[in-house]
Amino acid sequence: MIEKGLNVSTGALADGCALCLMGHKMTLFITGLCPNKCYYCPVSASKMWTDKMYANERPVLCVEDAILEAEESGAVGTAVTGGEPLVVPKRVAEYVRALKERFGKSHHIHLYSGFPNMSERVARELYESGLDEIRFHIIAAPGVERSIEVASQYPWRVGVEIPALEGVDLRAEAEKAKSAGAQFMILDEYEVNEENSFAAAGLTLQGNNTAILSYPDKRILELMSELREIIPIHYCTVRSKYLIQYRNRLVSSFAAKRIGGELLDDGTVLRAEKGELIRFAPTYKNPVYERL
Repeated sequence: MIEKGLNVSTGALADGCALCLMGHKMTLFITGLCPNKCYYCPVSASKMWTDKMYANERPVLCVEDAILEAEESGAVGTAVTGGEPLVVPKRVAEYVRALKERFGKSHHIHLYSGFPNMSERVARELYESGLDEIRFHIIAAPGVERSIEVASQYPWRVGVEIPALEGVDLRAEAEKAKSAGAQFMILDEYEVNEENSFAAAGLTLQGNNTAILSYPDKRILELMSELREIIPIHYCTVRSKYLIQYRNRLVSSFAAKRIGGELLDDGTVLRAEKGELIRFAPTYKNPVYERL
């Protein structure tokens, strides 16, 4: 499967991954505030270090904005991200609780965090709000293992997610994650953008994927074989995010909005407006890709 640039998994997908690939997850950017400065962080300068919220592309000022985006995008689950969500744990709990109340317990919600030394009070508050899954960036800061240990006291899913970069000792991180109580590990193929330090380093790679950092395919398969002996592991590629996850999210949004037009294979929509033929994405404000 990796020969096609798609994902590889050594076990059953975490629920958050499965729903994401189907395009059924809304991304809730809960804050741009963060105590860490991860060199691989891809968050845009317009969002990072400011206390702003977005649901997919929609600015969020209140819980009702997030609920509206979930309805209009056809989401059956939510991924809470940032910044660092655990900087604002009460806000996270408020939004998780509201989404669960509106869409029911089956609305799966997972959260990404690199927060060190999470308190038992915060873990309990998040668990009682209805949060289903936490994924920790174990390499974000010293003390994240302690957060995993605390979170693992509750019967939700706890895992780790980190970029698959050659400078990271993946085996050591897998062993630390397992020892702390993590139940699964996600490795991400990584993309260079203008926000992370890879761009500043002037990295260029051979082939068409000049903005993608990854191990060679053969080495990834070798690593997966080694790491599966420690912890269930999933490798997520950039290609799968664009060709599968994002395309499926557009299709879900098109179906939920019931808007007019012809749905194309890539998830965009073709429609005649005011004498023009336009191709747009069925997302917040229907951004136009091109005029034909």
